[in-house]
Amino acid sequence: MSSRVLFVGGCIHTFHLLEPAIPHVIHAMEAIGAETQVTGIFHQDGGSDYTGDYSALNAETLKEFDAVTLFTTGKAMGADIDALLTFVRGGGALIGIHCAADSFTDNAEYIAAIGGKFRTHPAPLEVEVEFTDTEHPITQGLKPFTVLDELYLYNDYHPERVHLLAQTRSYDGEGTDPIPVCWTRTEGEGRVFYLSLGHFPEAMASEGWQALFQRGVRWALREI
Repeated sequence: MSSRVLFVGGCIHTFHLLEPAIPHVIHAMEAIGAETQVTGIFHQDGGSDYTGDYSALNAETLKEFDAVTLFTTGKAMGADIDALLTFVRGGGALIGIHCAADSFTDNAEYIAAIGGKFRTHPAPLEVEVEFTDTEHPITQGLKPFTVLDELYLYNDYHPERVHLLAQTRSYDGEGTDPIPVCWTRTEGEGRVFYLSLGHFPEAMASEGWQALFQRGVRWALREI
């Protein structure tokens, strides 16, 4: 029986449109045999008018899924964050893409669960991804890759609370320390996988992003 994934995304603004991300996330999920349902905030033709919200993140709906993938931004917009956290702590998988770290930021428990909170980002740049743990089931055998994307810098990121899988030295505006790009953690009985890259659909479409994301989802679902 295939895993069921709830993909929640979109934004009331136009900088994190859900529509361009859908085919790349669906492609990744289909490649690993996961069944995906998409919901969230939609913009017709990329314009400023939008419909929808994040209200699918509720206890009753979450019972039907094995994992939640977030490409959300900003406030709860109808989401029950306590229900989401209960879902994860009870054994559900939480997969965060890019702006998931810029979501529900007034909820400290959610930020602790996802592993960090967006602070700012430099202009888009070529991000050279290097793996920090090449023996982990997610990264084992994967090749480093480079994508043009928007690199997130964080507050409330604590290295001791995550298992760092990838970082980059492509941005030197923060001094000499590399910037975290991808990590895992556990939250109760559940697994959390976060990949900061994915602002541009072209980054999501890249072979490196797809390979890392697919492995991360499978790990979060306890398939590897």
